[in-house]
Amino acid sequence: MHAKTPAVSVKDSRGLGIASVSYFRNNPMAKPEGRIHRQRYDVAGRPTLSYDPRLFKLLETEPDARPNLRTVFSLTGAALVTDGVDAGTRLALFGVAGQHVIGWDSLHTQVQTEYDALLRPVRTIEQAQGSLARNNAFYTYGDNTPVSASRNQCSRLIRHDDEAGTVLFESYALTSGVISQTRHFLQDLNEPDWPADEANRDLLNETGNGATSRVTYNAVGTAILQEDAQNNAQYSDLDIAGQLRQVRLKLAGQTHETSLLNDIRYNANGNIERQTAGNGVVSEALYDPRDRRLTSVKTGLPGQPPLQYLAYGYDRVGNILSIRDATLGTRFFRNQKIEPVQSYVYDSLYQLIEVNGWQRVGNQNGPQEPVFVSPADPGQLENYRQVYSYDEGGNLTLLVHTAASHSWTQRTAISKYSNRGLAQKADGSLPGEDEIGAGFDANGNKRQLLAGQDLTWSPSNRLRQVDQVVRENAANDSEVYVYDGAGQRKRKVRLTYSATYTRAHEVRYLPSLEIRTTPEEKVQVILAQAGRCAVQVLHWESQSTRADQYRYNLTNHLGSSTLELDGQANLISEEMYYPYGGTSWWAGPDKVQASYKTRRYCGQERDATGLYYYGQRYYAPWLERWISADPAGTADGLNLFAMVRGNPVRFVDFQGLLGFDTLTATAGMTVAREFSSALLASFLQYGVTAGATALLGPAQMVVTVLGATSGGITGGLQGWGAMRAANSADEASGWAPIIKQVGGAALGAALGAAPSLAGAFMPGNPAAAGQIGGLFGSMLREVTFQNFGQYGPSNPFPGRMDVATASASTLATSIAGGSAAAAGAVGFGSDEIGKLLQSTFANSIGMGVGLGGTSTVRGLRGAPIKPPGTGEINQSAAVIGSTSRHFFGSLAQAANMAIAQIPGYSELGPVVQTTVRRAVTQAVLDQRLTFLTVARPGLTDLLSPTNPTAPSRDIEMGDAGAESFEMADISRPSDFFYYESELQVGHRGVYRSRLNMPGTHM
Repeated sequence: MHAKTPAVSVKDSRGLGIASVSYFRNNPMAKPEGRIHRQRYDVAGRPTLSYDPRLFKLLETEPDARPNLRTVFSLTGAALVTDGVDAGTRLALFGVAGQHVIGWDSLHTQVQTEYDALLRPVRTIEQAQGSLARNNAFYTYGDNTPVSASRNQCSRLIRHDDEAGTVLFESYALTSGVISQTRHFLQDLNEPDWPADEANRDLLNETGNGATSRVTYNAVGTAILQEDAQNNAQYSDLDIAGQLRQVRLKLAGQTHETSLLNDIRYNANGNIERQTAGNGVVSEALYDPRDRRLTSVKTGLPGQPPLQYLAYGYDRVGNILSIRDATLGTRFFRNQKIEPVQSYVYDSLYQLIEVNGWQRVGNQNGPQEPVFVSPADPGQLENYRQVYSYDEGGNLTLLVHTAASHSWTQRTAISKYSNRGLAQKADGSLPGEDEIGAGFDANGNKRQLLAGQDLTWSPSNRLRQVDQVVRENAANDSEVYVYDGAGQRKRKVRLTYSATYTRAHEVRYLPSLEIRTTPEEKVQVILAQAGRCAVQVLHWESQSTRADQYRYNLTNHLGSSTLELDGQANLISEEMYYPYGGTSWWAGPDKVQASYKTRRYCGQERDATGLYYYGQRYYAPWLERWISADPAGTADGLNLFAMVRGNPVRFVDFQGLLGFDTLTATAGMTVAREFSSALLASFLQYGVTAGATALLGPAQMVVTVLGATSGGITGGLQGWGAMRAANSADEASGWAPIIKQVGGAALGAALGAAPSLAGAFMPGNPAAAGQIGGLFGSMLREVTFQNFGQYGPSNPFPGRMDVATASASTLATSIAGGSAAAAGAVGFGSDEIGKLLQSTFANSIGMGVGLGGTSTVRGLRGAPIKPPGTGEINQSAAVIGSTSRHFFGSLAQAANMAIAQIPGYSELGPVVQTTVRRAVTQAVLDQRLTFLTVARPGLTDLLSPTNPTAPSRDIEMGDAGAESFEMADISRPSDFFYYESELQVGHRGVYRSRLNMPGTHM
């Protein structure tokens, strides 16, 4: 299947990825079919046009066809217009400080945000087409009074009026976590138009004290106690490494605590290998030591046969090939041999194309609730087979379900010009282009769930209402949803009508708590995550005589609830799923008890409509598609309706935004690599700095000269290289480029030497000593970084990033670095040993976690996954990497020295100062990779003038080994592109060619 199907990356002369070619085959005997993803950039290196293989191929016959995504940027790099075939057009205007001021979408909905003098949002005004403008939200911040200071509310959000009501933030922890918050719900379900006066806003909410939730944090900001709005308390006990050790629950009004989880054991990678739930059920997980993949999960009571025993088989790249449930034996029924194994087949693009498993006899496809088998009767099982077909854009267009009792086929018609699609009609025919167009609004929201079931969307593109039963002369049976300011659902109300009465079912969502109200009962559902178990405690309010019920959900690798047990480990229900989320088997002793189960596939809530609510979107498992375009844009690919890139066995989506699997492993491996590399370099840097201070301290001038020289050389090299690359790109000649390069070198040298020169008047000049030690540390850091690249995958640095990605990357690494520094300052103290540990362990942890965060950000923004490298050291890249690390370390020193001169800074405590220093350092270092995007070609040309090539960009700008093959000069733009292909393990080739793009030009 996968033979001769390489992945080819195409880059232009600037090193930007302009195309990628993948080869599709779903049959081992078929000829591979090339599929091209095309990308175009503006002169600043920002992506402006993106095509998937289907729409790129359409250009051959329709040169004016729209791309999947077109983006227009401002001069400052902000995205002014995004025009997508799936989600429509978005227009945004920004203020002088880069703040989003006003925006429009394809439905002509206008959203305006007002800011205060500190550029904090204070009001959001929303106006849908044909409607009056309304105040959608208000934001209130704490002042600098002693009362606010005592609650850590100064300059923090203390009140937020949103579409669900009002939430008050009464107090904050030092680590920024919310200690106490109170939610007040609106009196009705209509979208509010908030008055400007706060007292008048309160009148729109329900009367009473609201629902108050509280959280207690430890010194590093981890929640260790959560008290919900009904005063139920969850305690989380941590071990010395900060890992969860035990979870306890004390219900309101009770004096004793109940253990939900204990005896947790971890392996060296932080994975849970063993845990004991509160009902005595023990779960054990095994991982392959070579690739850390989960190989089996065994769950049961000690000394008894297991209740669940799942064994996983993988292919070489990590796709699951089989899942065997060893608790079930082979059965024979209706001339079938039914084995407890689900097997999976993938095409060369790793899309799922076939599954073989077992199901309940006679299963139907659709949104209806699955049939419950009681008692669980193995005689009701049969084999099934599903085969999937996808188009070039990744849309699942054909599903063939085969079983002895009932077979069926589902086809989906996809628009020729987008990824919007509708399922086949009742007569089996496919909708036409006009019908597909009418089936969605301009923003890509589906108009009907089924025939006659209208979907109503809010101006913010959130599902507002589903009409399940439509009546001509009476109210419709409907389900209404209300969301908070973050887009999370806070209320769900289902209304059903008859000639004589109205029935209302309501769910209110609060932190760690749901309150479900029906005409018959009112139930509090306390939610807790206990390791591999999701625990729900059902508490019926006082008028009920029913006892509290503990429900332990055992899950598979996706988080899907497969077994539900009570507090005595008795079975409540068992459930199996088709790959795309439909239920293939649901059984148990009592349907009434099983009906309280709401969280099922991937741990998400299933509504009465049959839709799964994921947090930001709704998923229709019988359609195998989302019912609206991805609000995160192209974070999960150019197809905004596809479910986890066609691989629902391996990937899982948590919020309806992005499929996770390799991404999380990538971030984890980045943390491990960067921590190890940074730790070794930190020890060397600390030792050299201490030695320079001790040996050369009396000769302060010598320390100053050496420090300034080291900074000046590395800074001058960076400045010269940057201007050399700029001159090459401009094709300048004569004396002008030389003058520019000399000027760049002088500026870089001045910036690099600044810390040592500024510290010349300080006793011992610690800044200069730090620069001396930093030079040696940077060398070791770069060498170990390249060598450790052989361990685990990565998210490559994409070159010039958009403003949102760059800002998120810097923020992520700053927060991680500052948090690690704060924890180190608190935990290690300020004596000499403490300073050593802070400078080494704490800083290395911050570096590792920070770069893991930036890796995650790049993955969220669509950066591809890079497999492990060879670990070989590239000398040219080592010089570039070590000198750039030292130069940006010098810039961070200078920035911190400048901040230290701010009035009042010296009065801050040592923990705060340490936190600020590290956060600033991480933020400055995060800009190094962006700088190297510009400077690397010039630096490479400077170091290797006889071979002026720009090596292929690797993770964190590491080198892919350019001198192992011949490469033409790509130091300036040209009409040619270069692509690199891995023909077999350890052997790569680079080729020069043109890419003819119909209707466009390079």
